[in-house]
Order: sequence, then structure tokens, then C-alpha cells
Amino acid sequence: MKNIYLLKILFLIGSSFINAEVLSNIKIKSDKVEFEVDFNKISFLDNVSIDSKYISISASSAVYDDKNKVINMSGAPSKITSNKENNIFYGLADKILFFNNERVHLIGNATMEYEGISITSNLIIFNPITGNISTE
Repeated sequence: MKNIYLLKILFLIGSSFINAEVLSNIKIKSDKVEFEVDFNKISFLDNVSIDSKYISISASSAVYDDKNKVINMSGAPSKITSNKENNIFYGLADKILFFNNERVHLIGNATMEYEGISITSNLIIFNPITGNISTE
């Protein structure tokens, strides 16, 4: 498994491609990485794990889209867990979107366990920093 530190990638492919501030505190691991310079995207393939201060996500694949400042993860299903002791949650979905403000969207067959409450919806919007949850 390759350890990918986005800041190292940034120096390799040039600062004009990726905004270093967006993902500076996120660690991404995957078996394979593909750069799509023409589309300002980085694809992470096979055994993807993403860790930040607040969350861990595992997925089959992930694409970082610099234009929209979002990581789009998919899997069968993708999983999200808490990295903070006082804010425990667990979720599953067909697709997880991870935004630069650490807000998360669980999309498609989404379920989440948070503070003893089980939530199921096609879309769950979650802020792991504040604990706010909504379904739309």
C-alpha cells in the first residue's frame, strides 16, 4: 500500500494544479494513484483510506477534484468512522463526499450510528466537528 501525503504530491505536480490549503491535514493511502492534470483531479484506486483529525474513511476508490475542492469516494460500501474519543460515530454509504471544511455527505443506502441513534436515508449530511446531522 502506498502512503500518499498530499503535500508531497503538490510539490511533484506543481502548485498550480492543487490548492495545498484544502487538504494539508489529510493523509490518503491507496494501492494506485493516477494524476489527471488536464482535469485537475487525482484518482486513488484500490484499498483507499483517508484520515483527518476528525474522521477515517475507507473506500474502493477516491477522486480529489481541485475545482470543487471535494474528495469523492465510492465503494461497496464506503465506511466512515470517528477519530475523536468524545464524538463517536460510524457510517456506511455507496458514496461519500468529503469537503474541505470536513463536512461529509453520505449518499446512496446511507446509514449512520451516532450517539445511540441509527439514521438511514439516501442522503445524510454530517459535520464531524460540530456533530450536526441532516437528511435532505
